[in-house]
Amino acid sequence: MQAQFEALIFDLDGVIVDTINLYYQANKMIADETGVHFTHDWNQQIQGISRYETVKQIVRQSDKFYSEEEMHALAEKKNRHYQVLIETLDEKAILPGIFQLIKEAKAAETKLAIASSSSNAMHVLEKIGLQSYFDKVVTSRDVTRGKPDPEIFLTAAKAIGTHPKNCVAIEDGIAGLTAIKQTDMFSIGVGLHEGMEQADWQVASTHELTFKSVNKKFVNR
Repeated sequence: MQAQFEALIFDLDGVIVDTINLYYQANKMIADETGVHFTHDWNQQIQGISRYETVKQIVRQSDKFYSEEEMHALAEKKNRHYQVLIETLDEKAILPGIFQLIKEAKAAETKLAIASSSSNAMHVLEKIGLQSYFDKVVTSRDVTRGKPDPEIFLTAAKAIGTHPKNCVAIEDGIAGLTAIKQTDMFSIGVGLHEGMEQADWQVASTHELTFKSVNKKFVNR
């Protein structure tokens, strides 16, 4: 099937790979250390924002004051813990339907890119065996403004030589979806949590994302 769009731009965590529980463990470690009650719902709400901003939101609920230096130190501590956790990943962590979507997109010569707030994105892709499928991987290291600013998605589109209006971008985080909506890209929101209904197409899970279904939704947008 020939695609009517030129590129697919994916968020990584929660769209390609199931890492939400790993993020929960890393975030909860910081919350426990700072005396803050942390929940799975809160973890979902902050998906996609930078490591430092995550820590900043957590310690804001603490009774103790934390300096900028202390928050940066906590962010690095969180990352070290997360890096240990991602060593457990393998291809079984790829979310349902995603590998087939990627393979069909490549067969149709569709450009593929990652737009992830995680500086660990390339290592995660290597762990799950998908690094060779993507034309460009853009992370927080490549931009000055994180999600919900659209810079990371626009940078990814530019890097693969595609106009935003010809891109489909897929997100599971509210911050990321907000970023996409500030561009001309067709947005797909994964999940039924609050805020995802603003997507051009909202799906309950990645299982619904086939190359045919994405193409059809893009054409009928």
